[in-house]
Amino acid sequence: MVKKLGVYICSGCGIGECLDTEKLAKVATRESKIPLCKVHPFLCGEEGAGIIRKDLDDGAVNSVVIAACSPRVKTDVFVTGQAQGAPPCPTLLERVNIREHVAWSHTAKDEDTGMLAADYLRMGIAKARKCE
Repeated sequence: MVKKLGVYICSGCGIGECLDTEKLAKVATRESKIPLCKVHPFLCGEEGAGIIRKDLDDGAVNSVVIAACSPRVKTDVFVTGQAQGAPPCPTLLERVNIREHVAWSHTAKDEDTGMLAADYLRMGIAKARKCE
């Protein structure tokens, strides 16, 4: 199976106030050559999760990187899809914690904070590319 990787960046919960999420999207699309990258203000909400689910259902992606909150939270939304009534998803999923590890713990709008978030995203993309 050919891996079709999509990156989804949340700008809610203080992430968008701290980080330039459009700049992060460029790290994914230009630097990492990810064909599909979307920024949404509330990825864990019904609309945000629906965007990811639609891209999976349409075959646009079969592997997902979500740059948002901790992988320890919202597992009902991002791992199984149960919150929206979807069946468990066998898709490769990599979650990148840019909320607690970056936005909530470093200086907002600081160049170093932005570079840290970009590095976290690069690592998540690299891991998703290497995983099977």
